Amino acid sequence: MRSPTPFYESLALFVILGHYGSGKTNLSLNLARKLKELGREPLVVDLDIVNPYFRSTDYQELMEAEGVRVMGPALGRLNLDLSSLAPGIDTIIENATLAQPVIVDVGGDPDGARALVRYIPAINKVESKLVLLVVNLRRPETQGIEDNLTMIEELIKTTSLPIDALIGNTHLAEFTTLETVEQSLPILEELSLGSKLPLIAVTLPESFESRMNTPFFPIERLVKTNWQ
Repeated sequence: MRSPTPFYESLALFVILGHYGSGKTNLSLNLARKLKELGREPLVVDLDIVNPYFRSTDYQELMEAEGVRVMGPALGRLNLDLSSLAPGIDTIIENATLAQPVIVDVGGDPDGARALVRYIPAINKVESKLVLLVVNLRRPETQGIEDNLTMIEELIKTTSLPIDALIGNTHLAEFTTLETVEQSLPILEELSLGSKLPLIAVTLPESFESRMNTPFFPIERLVKTNWQ
């Protein structure tokens, strides 16, 4: 079994992009936990102003009880416009450090990513950053190579922000199996070649063990539906 990849250990800023339902928020929260375990003081910035469901701010109490700060829209957990975003986000982003890293959880698709545009100048001031695309191949809109390549192109066009890497997050919620993850690997590797973006890891439920050669990132399912 291969050890989890330490891709997050030497970075100050993480920008998390992806399709609706790809698992951006769950990844963001788990990443914050990992950084906290390293003795750092992470802050999750919720920039999803399009989709009122499955947002980082919905887990604010849970995360802050673990010492992870979460910052979202000034007016709460609603479907809001850009003016509702809390002030000072620019300053928070550009002041991200290794000791106090910032994770930006962006809304899904190019529509959601538009909220990121106003913060591009601040993001560009941070040298130690990673713009990460979360890929879930079990979503109807992102099952194929061409669908994902189109989304990558549209995200870059919308934000003018280059994407640095891919992370595979193929899952079926509580029905995810090791086979679910392993079956995604050939397609993820092909997508990596086609997009010229490195596949830095695939997520794997913490309870699973794997003999995969691909680096994996242990993850707990924190984000759940209202009836779970």
